Amino acid sequence: MARGAGMDRVGAVVVGGGAVGVAVAWQLAEAGVSDLVVAERRPTLCEEQSGRSSGVVHAGIYHVAESLKGRLCVDANARMYEFCARHGVPCSRTGKLVVAPAKGDLPALEEVWRRAAAAGVPGIRLLTRSEVTGIEPNLSVEAALEVPSTGIVDAAALVHALARLSEEKGASLLTGFEVVRVLPRAGVFEVTGRRGGGREESFEAELLVNASGLQCDVVGRMLEPDLDVRVVPMRGEYVKMSRARRKDLWLSGRNVYPVPETIDLGDDLTIAVGAHLTPTFGLGPDGRTCVGDVFTVGPEFQRAPGRGDYETGRFPAGHIVRRAARYLPTLTEGDVTLDYAGIMVHLAGHSDWVVRKSASHPNAVQLLGIESPGLTCCLELGRMVRGLLLGKD
Repeated sequence: MARGAGMDRVGAVVVGGGAVGVAVAWQLAEAGVSDLVVAERRPTLCEEQSGRSSGVVHAGIYHVAESLKGRLCVDANARMYEFCARHGVPCSRTGKLVVAPAKGDLPALEEVWRRAAAAGVPGIRLLTRSEVTGIEPNLSVEAALEVPSTGIVDAAALVHALARLSEEKGASLLTGFEVVRVLPRAGVFEVTGRRGGGREESFEAELLVNASGLQCDVVGRMLEPDLDVRVVPMRGEYVKMSRARRKDLWLSGRNVYPVPETIDLGDDLTIAVGAHLTPTFGLGPDGRTCVGDVFTVGPEFQRAPGRGDYETGRFPAGHIVRRAARYLPTLTEGDVTLDYAGIMVHLAGHSDWVVRKSASHPNAVQLLGIESPGLTCCLELGRMVRGLLLGKD
């Protein structure tokens, strides 16, 4: 750190050590920002949203083309595969089926197809019931949308690769450091945090990026006290199964999603993708990482009691199984075991992300409500923040 007027000074601080935070840090460091710090309140990177997600590389099929999610996701999909291949991050273009389990789901499936076509998602096609049976004989559905560009990525490996690249460009990772106060002072920010709940430490930063995920409103109001956003923590809960358990559970290795549905968060409604089947990575006979036999089943969403509460009032496994059995009817509760839960940020009343310069501080950027497909779009979001702060594309 450089020395300011009685206090250490850095070129930039990125608050948040998930996929978006480290992608922003890499882009800024690549662009020449020196003495950059990533401040992460958890002891290690990737402990919250990024590390507790499905790890899906989304294609961009769900979002209105004019939305920020819609504008970024198709390009982000292709760039993610390129990045992972270049930097040795486990990633596989598995493909995906979005299925209509019943005839009443067909209009929703057609709406997904229309949005995907408008967004320019490559290779999509509608499949009849018999065509689905031909490629996934254990599914029972009325129709499906095939999406070849969807895949999976090892989220933790992605975050650590981005962190390593950032460090190689001179960035520093400050983990176990919870930012508790930000005071704008004459064109810089005095940033104060605590390590492990201990004594406070402060430094100055010339640029600041709020990429704090579930805490985006808390950090956001440190910059803008009148910031009018409300975070609703959405907990997604999973079970897992092995496709090798029985022949009637075998799946080819694709992601399988039901059509999206509306969920009630108590005082807000939102659209969720529903309990889906996602392949995970395993080791092949040669010891290399490949798509394995274990699939996660979920998430099934409910409003979390708190932003860090992953367990209170969890759904029983049978509830998630019943949701997935609508299209994989042979799945039973005896086939699954409870798996992890994750909590995703949701901005009440918003269907899109909010990414903008601070209303009162042009040297700060707010990333608010970065829910799915934030993992997929982290590289594009990093480029966007670089453009907002530095004017470099």
